[in-house]
Amino acid sequence: MKKALFLMAIFLLSFNAVNAQTWEKYKAEDLAFVAYYPKEPKRTVQKVSTAVGELDMHMIMHAPTSGDDNAVYSVIRSDYPKEQFKDADDEYNATVLNGAVNGAVSNVQGKLLFDEKITFNGYPGRSIKIEIQGGFIYINAYLVENSMFITQVICLSSNDENPSIKRFLDSFELIKVKQ
Repeated sequence: MKKALFLMAIFLLSFNAVNAQTWEKYKAEDLAFVAYYPKEPKRTVQKVSTAVGELDMHMIMHAPTSGDDNAVYSVIRSDYPKEQFKDADDEYNATVLNGAVNGAVSNVQGKLLFDEKITFNGYPGRSIKIEIQGGFIYINAYLVENSMFITQVICLSSNDENPSIKRFLDSFELIKVKQ
């Protein structure tokens, strides 16, 4: 009898562990990306004033209410005017990405802990970590022609470097890949 109860407990624990690992695929063909979220995210659009005019900021976000290591999982896409990138070179793209990093840090009044230049599907990007009061923000920013994609996870200090951060950031894929 004890053995049966033990096996039943193992089964239930392993079932819950497998269940906890099932994330939902979110595909936004109009925004040209796929990402996996712990639960179905909500999609919103905000108008944002910038130096190049008003831009639409598409945000696909999940903010767990409880039972998760992280407070927010999100993908953000903003499209800059195409003419702004007509003759863009590596230096210009780096300047745009620098602006995104500096803007992210100043918007949350945080401290930049690391900043790494990355390439994603042939496109330039940055991987950063920002310390904020009580937590951290992990961001990958990708400049895809005239579009900025930002994937981010926000966690409490006590949950820093949990596996769901990498899982979410690594789940992001572009539907269109640079040739």
